Amino acid sequence: MVFSTTEYKRRISEAVSYLKRLGGDYIVVTPSPNMIYFTGIREETLERLMALFINVDGEALLLAPQLVKLDDYLRDFLDIVVWSDSTGPGPYLDKIVRDLRIFGRRGFFEDSMRLGDLEFLREKLSPEKIFLLSKITRDLRYRKSVEELTKIFDAVKKTEKILMDLYNILVPGVSERFVEMQITNLIASEGLEPSFKPIIAFGENTANPHHRPTNRLLRLGDLVLVDVGVRVEEGYVSDLTRLYMIGTPSRDLRNIFETYKNCYEETLRSIKTNVRASEIDIVSRSCLTDNGLGRYIVHRTGHGIGVEVHEPPYLSINSDDVLERRVVFTVEPGIYIQGSFGVRVESNITISDDDLVIEIDKLSREIIIY
Repeated sequence: MVFSTTEYKRRISEAVSYLKRLGGDYIVVTPSPNMIYFTGIREETLERLMALFINVDGEALLLAPQLVKLDDYLRDFLDIVVWSDSTGPGPYLDKIVRDLRIFGRRGFFEDSMRLGDLEFLREKLSPEKIFLLSKITRDLRYRKSVEELTKIFDAVKKTEKILMDLYNILVPGVSERFVEMQITNLIASEGLEPSFKPIIAFGENTANPHHRPTNRLLRLGDLVLVDVGVRVEEGYVSDLTRLYMIGTPSRDLRNIFETYKNCYEETLRSIKTNVRASEIDIVSRSCLTDNGLGRYIVHRTGHGIGVEVHEPPYLSINSDDVLERRVVFTVEPGIYIQGSFGVRVESNITISDDDLVIEIDKLSREIIIY
């Protein structure tokens, strides 16, 4: 089920408050994570124009092509205008511009809007100035509501089940692509969608952080890295990574993983309310570097999750983000030794209203040995 009408009205109202504060007159949202946030609509980017308009008076109107099925709950908080291929969106958009009084005004436009849609809207709205919508939605989406946290916790729990179900799949002779297919099927069987294309890496391929599955076969003695997430019906996501071992880990792997675990725990201990996200990255990097592994670090320590699998806060040395209560983010330092193996474990973390650091996933972060 989607959220209540009251919740979507609250989000739109908060967006209008930001809009007024920033001196804007209207917002335009096209299919994107922001569309999910404001309406629950999970359409992919379309060839045909679909846009949500919100003006500074709080009036919200959805322009949608006839071929898109719209759920009834939307009419409880949106005016809806449907256009057909026989007329095109132009005449309807002209009326929307008049009714919402947004011609020649200052607009905040969806960052990821297609260039063709942007040019068409510029022609029809003649905006005095265009701003990025993220100037509003970044703060709106940063701290999660209790309802949002519930959905993220649900996504994490369902992802853990998938990771535990790999026991009967990870056997010598299967390929990375086969395992990817099995994981995708497991996700679909639960009525879910993947939040991103799963990363499945065997052996030396684990040293590639964003490895794409190949026909490489699983062999005895291989380390396996699985990075997977799901998107639940309401649009919220998870993102978890675990390591598996087919056989006995080498001494080198055992030693490096022991150091990695210690640095991971030190990183978790550094997480507190009002701490800069960059400080968490510095703690992780410093620990790994002090233990001789710094040269194998190639990416940041983590990122936020919500309706997007990558969103603020970013646990990066250059980040200006500050950790607050009810933000949700990953912790996933990585060590990548080319030609040998890579080590990355990823958990999803939040901070409670009483400043407790909560590890949302409960699955062991040890290497799971078969």
